[in-house]
Parts: sequence; C-alpha cells; structure tokens
Amino acid sequence: MGSTRALIALAAAVPLLLLVIMMMAILGSDATTGCAPPPATGTAGLASLNANQIQIARNGVVIGRQRGEPENVILAELAAAEAESGFRNLSNPNVPASQGYTSDGEGTNLDSVGPHQIRAGIWAATLGGMAGLMNPVTQINWFYSQADKTPGAASMDPASLAQAVENSAHPERYGGTALALAQQVYAAYADVTATPNDATADTATQPQGCGQGTNGQPVPAPAGSFGAAVIAAAVQWIGKADYAWGGGTVAGPSPGGQYGTFDCSGLTMYAVYQASGGRIRLAHNTQIQQDDPRAAIVPYANREPGDLVYFTKAGASESHHVGIYLGQDNWGNDMVLNAPDYGQKVKIEPLTDWKGERWDFRRFGINTPPGVDSRA
Repeated sequence: MGSTRALIALAAAVPLLLLVIMMMAILGSDATTGCAPPPATGTAGLASLNANQIQIARNGVVIGRQRGEPENVILAELAAAEAESGFRNLSNPNVPASQGYTSDGEGTNLDSVGPHQIRAGIWAATLGGMAGLMNPVTQINWFYSQADKTPGAASMDPASLAQAVENSAHPERYGGTALALAQQVYAAYADVTATPNDATADTATQPQGCGQGTNGQPVPAPAGSFGAAVIAAAVQWIGKADYAWGGGTVAGPSPGGQYGTFDCSGLTMYAVYQASGGRIRLAHNTQIQQDDPRAAIVPYANREPGDLVYFTKAGASESHHVGIYLGQDNWGNDMVLNAPDYGQKVKIEPLTDWKGERWDFRRFGINTPPGVDSRA
C-alpha cells in the first residue's frame, strides 16, 4: 500500500497555503517602533536582497543591539548568516520535520536548517525542537549566545568570530563578500531604537526587531473547505509518524516509534475520517479508496489542495500508493503530503517524484459533485 521506492524529498514551502500570512507580513513589516526602512537605493549588495532576506538581516542588527553586543559581534552574526544561507531561512529534505514550517527554500547540508544552518541532531532539544530551529529569531539569538561564550569575542575580528561559532570546514567564507555585505547591513540598520532586554534569553520570544516575518511558522491549511480539514488532520504528523505497512487507524497512528506509524492509505483514511467528523470511513487500501463511490473523480486541471492522489505504475491495474495534494510551491511544483516508505516519516514531496506513473485525483467531502476522469 505504500511506495516501495525510497523517495528523496525536494519539498519547499507551499505558498498557496501561506499567501495571507505573507501579505500581512509585507504590509506590517515596518510597524515596530524604531525600525529603519529598507534602503532607498543602497549598494549593489543590499539591493540584491528580497524582503525576507532584509528582514532576517536587519533583525540580526536589531537583536544584537538589543542584547548590547559590540559591533564586531553583530558583524560576525551578519557575515555568518550571509555565508551560511544568504540570509535565508532554509528547510532541509534530510530533516523532514523542517518542511512543516515556512521557509525561503531548501538546503541539503547534513541535517542543517535555518539561516545559521544549525544542526538539528545536535541543537533541536536545546532550542525548542523544530519550531525553534526554524525560527530565524531563535537562530540569531543562538549565534549571539554562542559568541558570548567564546573567550575574547569582543576583541576578535568578525570573520574569525563567525568561524569560532559556526565551526565551518570553510572558514574563508566569513570574510570577503560576506563581511562586506554584513558591513552594509550594519550601516543601514545600526541606528534603530533598541530596547534593552535579557541578553541571555535564547528563545523565540526575543524582541522581533523589524517585524514578525513570515519565516518559520507552521505551514497552515487553507481555511474553509473539506480539503483544508483533510490537510489540517495530516500535516501535524509531518516529520513525526514513521512508515509501517498497515499503520494507522481512523483515530490516529498505530503504535510504533516515538509518535506512532502510518502507511500511505492509513494516513489518508485517518485524514478523511477526521475531516468528515467520522462520517466517511475509507478502506485501508489504495485501490478500494480510489474506487469508493463517495469520491468525485477530479481532472488533473481541476485538482485542489486536500484532494487525494493515487499512483499506478505503468502496466499495473491497481494503484500502489496515495498521498494528499497540497498545492504548488514557490516554483510552481505540485506538492504531495504522504507516508512514503520504510525508514521514512510522513513528509512533503513533489508530485513529479512519481513521474511516469498514472495519477488519479479523487475528492472526498459532503455532497461533492462528480467529475470526469482524467489521467495524467
């Protein structure tokens, strides 16, 4: 019932589910007292940064000032964030749980996530789990806290201090263009009004500098539809529930691992049952679900978030896998939430991971009108 292939996740944030949050952040990003506006002209380096990158960069300055850090330490933080991620909050397909949070794209270095590429396996427990790791403010405070523990930090040059904190195999990255851009960012935002606070706090509740931002928030389901309820039921298990054949009930995951287990049809059975308030109980089998008379057959062109998509290999007569369609990512790629295979957890993957197979979309819901079958 689950895929027999080991699939590599390439998923990014799903902007269809984030549009409202993003618009609110853009409109309100400079509402905080003392925030400097984006540079009107700036240098080439600053001009190349988008709104999210500017937010992470200037929050590095504001939070450093709020903590009372000296200029060289703030420059070190900025140079490190630029060199590690380009001031981007990156998820990582090697850390499936990171893909349940909004991000600016993906990195693939080990289990590193966020603007400072912090190792999840080392720091997750200390920084509040994945929610903390995917929060740029937490990562900025992490850097400053580590710098504060570094002997002689106040007298170190920024590039050397960045290396002392990040412990990179490529220490040369923190000088040169990274440090030059750090200096430009600092010059643009060093005059913001900073409010003193507890400089030892290493949490996501630290003052936000120039706005709350869109990065690092849990990926929400779209509001108001049956499909939204299907997604909301399933998304909570991203990066948690392990795959096991036959795993999953209408009440939740089956025993196993830390958070329980699902297989592909067990996850969709659970999500549809929860979304329907117990009125739709699907079979624990992909083909029987696909043939369920309560499902509307949805043409590919009419697919919507929350639809189920069934996969059939070339030459086969029955589907072997099912996932929940999420919508499209920043690059227009169709994304699927699913319980993939042994050794993997519930995660988001691109629909094209099943390229060459037949895709059948089905829509469950109360009084869902029938559609016309269309196979991609």
